[in-house]
Amino acid sequence: MVLAQALTREAFAPYGDLIAPGANERAINFGTTRRFDGVAHLDVEQGDGRACVAIFRTDQHTHRAPYPLRAFERHLLGSQSFVPLGAGRCLAVLAGAGAAPDEAAIVAFIVEPGQGVTLRRGVWHHPLITIGAADILVIERAARDEDCEVVALRARVAVRLPE
Repeated sequence: MVLAQALTREAFAPYGDLIAPGANERAINFGTTRRFDGVAHLDVEQGDGRACVAIFRTDQHTHRAPYPLRAFERHLLGSQSFVPLGAGRCLAVLAGAGAAPDEAAIVAFIVEPGQGVTLRRGVWHHPLITIGAADILVIERAARDEDCEVVALRARVAVRLPE
């Protein structure tokens, strides 16, 4: 069983970047708005790729805790970003960046409203798991050729939320 943990910039650094307001802040719109630039690094141009912005939607019955893990996937040609919309929450479940998922090193982070993550190329991650119904903004590489390697999980593993 894997216990999901709070998402922090430092804890997530081995896998990618936290998307949240940061240091590059400035006032815009006559001082009524704070703009934060550079909150995500997209890496999607490999092999004639381009950025694709999509919304993934899950319903209340799609995902229920504890969350059984089935497979891990990775994208070798581009990063992938996940940003919950509204009050949505999701999990980032990761298993390293080696030649195969490292089932002994599975970690899970809770991505709260107001946060998001960008996974680096080659990081093994579980397909999207949401905590309840959610809309998740996804920014990923789009190209003529598919860039998704999927490996089934050998062990029976589940993720639980903290009490």
